Amino acid sequence: MKYLIGIVIFFFSVNIFAKQQDIVVIVNDKPITMYEFTARKKMVIALNKVDNSDINTDKQLNKNVLNLLIEEELLNQHAEKTGIKISELEIDSAILTIEERNKMPKGHLLQYMRELGVSADSFKKQIKSELIKYNIISNLSNSISVSPKELDVAVINSGYEDFNITAWIFASLNSDDKTLNKMQKLQKSLTDCNKIENKLYADFAIGKKIEGKLKDLGDKTKSVILDTNENSCSNIYQEDGKFKLVLVCSKKASVSGEEIDKVKGFLSNQKMSKKAEKFFKDLKSKAYINILLNE
Repeated sequence: MKYLIGIVIFFFSVNIFAKQQDIVVIVNDKPITMYEFTARKKMVIALNKVDNSDINTDKQLNKNVLNLLIEEELLNQHAEKTGIKISELEIDSAILTIEERNKMPKGHLLQYMRELGVSADSFKKQIKSELIKYNIISNLSNSISVSPKELDVAVINSGYEDFNITAWIFASLNSDDKTLNKMQKLQKSLTDCNKIENKLYADFAIGKKIEGKLKDLGDKTKSVILDTNENSCSNIYQEDGKFKLVLVCSKKASVSGEEIDKVKGFLSNQKMSKKAEKFFKDLKSKAYINILLNE
């Protein structure tokens, strides 16, 4: 009887071991099999012409393929959880787009895959995950906006300094605490560029309306105007031993609408990339991932 039990345990253990060897990684509750791993690895080698004869190159390749499959599975799970659905028609359309961009005849790409001995199913799974990722990024982009101040800063940093400025600059006559208090009260009363009365500041400051180029102003004032929104008052600052205050009426970059759109697009993409990177990083950090593939 003991011998019989030993045989049963032996065969049971071998069966469990065999099943474990067929699984290369578990992502949450979903296993990824050796078959899926081998098919994807073969695809990466064929399409990228990778020479993995070197053991270190092969190890890095294994790591890269595992990461691809893990990310793919996380995307699939997120899509299922949030109701994102990718149809076969969408996958076929994406493949057709790839063919058109590479000036291939319709149907040539999958035929090319078969000639390379690459699994069409594995290729379609990767296409599906990319479509899910695109869907997620599109949804995230709805919350991306570029403020006028961010645009102004970006335009300046891009080398554009030719801003057309209309503003009121107030400089105090003295630099004592009493004058500072009056400048603070003035700051609160300035709400409209068209309603500037001499009596608001005449006894403690000089007010001057300027219309010109931002690049022609002093560095300190230029910086203050850059940091202040249109129809807004700046913080009080000191320059040349005086308290100063700027009410920005208008601030327009002397560049074409096309150039502004380029800068805005760049900023949007930059912010989107950071947001997407954080989203996918969080998606992975919150998941249970158990890698079983032997190095």
